[in-house]
Amino acid sequence: MSKLVNQIRRVLDKIIDVKRHICALMLAIMIAITFVQVVMRFVFRSPFSWSEEVTLMILVWFGYLCMSIDIYTDSHAALYFLYNKLPPALRKAADLFRHGLLCWLFVQLTYYGTIITKLNLPKPQPATRFSQGWLYAPLIVGGIFMVIYTMFDFLAALAKPLSAYEDESKREKTVDDLNVERGGTV
Repeated sequence: MSKLVNQIRRVLDKIIDVKRHICALMLAIMIAITFVQVVMRFVFRSPFSWSEEVTLMILVWFGYLCMSIDIYTDSHAALYFLYNKLPPALRKAADLFRHGLLCWLFVQLTYYGTIITKLNLPKPQPATRFSQGWLYAPLIVGGIFMVIYTMFDFLAALAKPLSAYEDESKREKTVDDLNVERGGTV
């Protein structure tokens, strides 16, 4: 089972790398559009009518893709100071509960995101005339990625033996571990 988990993790790692590059490109595009828009507005007094709509659309896509990356890397907010004090069996149960609950929430996000996207597909945006559905489609795409990642995390936690949880609780904590436990980042 752990061999299968490792194979899936390698594939998902490659997908995450591609998504990180896409997000970096999106960020660069948003910065460029916003910079040019500010120059056009305040220097030339002739702003583009489409820049806010395009920037907003890219921002929404960027946000949902980044959220799915955080779900995969498990770098979202957590109560590590409490989690690390639990016995191994409860820690495994907490992992299974957390990933199961997140998976259910992301299924809901995807389902209702599909409904909202379908409702907004025929509506054009005022300046670009792009469908407003493009503003809501990231709910579906990001939701699907997050469902896949939480299902994988659930299966990985299920396959992880209690001895691995015991080993984690026995190992000496590094400065980075303590920083994360206190709410910081690595």
